[in-house]
Amino acid sequence: MATAVLASCKKTTGYDITGEADTKFFMNNTSSGNAPQNSVGFSVVNVPNSSGSGLLNLSTTLPANIQFPVFASKPVGQDVAISAVLDTTLVASYNATYNTNYKVFPAGILNTTTLVAHIAKGNTTSTDSITIPVNTANLPSMTDTAYMAPIKLTTIQDASAGNITGNTTTQITYVVVKVEQRRIKYLATTADAIGALLTPRTAWVSTFTPALSTTGSIFDGSLTTYSRWTASPGQLDVDMQASKNVTGIRLYTATSATYVPSQVDVYLSNDGINYDHIGLITKANTTYSTYSYILFYKAITARYVRLFLTYSTSTNTQNCRVTEFDVYGN
Repeated sequence: MATAVLASCKKTTGYDITGEADTKFFMNNTSSGNAPQNSVGFSVVNVPNSSGSGLLNLSTTLPANIQFPVFASKPVGQDVAISAVLDTTLVASYNATYNTNYKVFPAGILNTTTLVAHIAKGNTTSTDSITIPVNTANLPSMTDTAYMAPIKLTTIQDASAGNITGNTTTQITYVVVKVEQRRIKYLATTADAIGALLTPRTAWVSTFTPALSTTGSIFDGSLTTYSRWTASPGQLDVDMQASKNVTGIRLYTATSATYVPSQVDVYLSNDGINYDHIGLITKANTTYSTYSYILFYKAITARYVRLFLTYSTSTNTQNCRVTEFDVYGN
């Protein structure tokens, strides 16, 4: 879905035709990546509320006020006030046109009651901006992956000053927010663990893909026995034989930085068929000669754990290994 959410139209810079008799008013914000043309983009990271239901906001790039200017195609002959509105109907039409999956902002985040900008006589750029106050306290209500708020120019206080552009590309600015629902703590340590290490592990079953070149127990508590395979990424599946309230994973790979995975993707399942991607950690979150901690913000019920361990191309594939595998639970 992430691909569908972020896909968009090809960007081109759009302006009104030079030399038009009437003054045209428009917006022209620079977009990046696959964001919609003429958009302003922000990010939100929400995490599970460990002590209750719902989410908590971990971080955001949303400012207290979202602002963007309005332009005129030529110097205006008088002071001009240009108004805009939030048009949520444009979200569905945008999704239909570009095969995206943006959602309308939840109520209570954007205050779009008064949207107006002013261009002083003789100028082509507004002296102030369209300003949208943001209530960041309500960001935990963003439970989907991407949201859109189309802001459309609608009226000019004095119609004799000119006209709103008929070019929909520059008539509408899209406020876009990408949301990450993060369930794994970054740079976690043993102090961040919830619950305790699950024991005993004697009945647990591990399966590796591809087939192992060296077979050793990853449940025996020894840091000298390990399992090793010959291709990256390697897949480790663990059946704990019963569902647990999983709060994290403790992983020991090797005694050398050369053997540390560059990325570990974590999946959990209750039936061993349908797996939920919990998230991933990168090399910055792993270490060697000691345990790496993949810890969750809140317990997730699961019987099966699946890890995809990716190693850099410079790593000898003979050194793809896991020495010890533990699970935290409560």
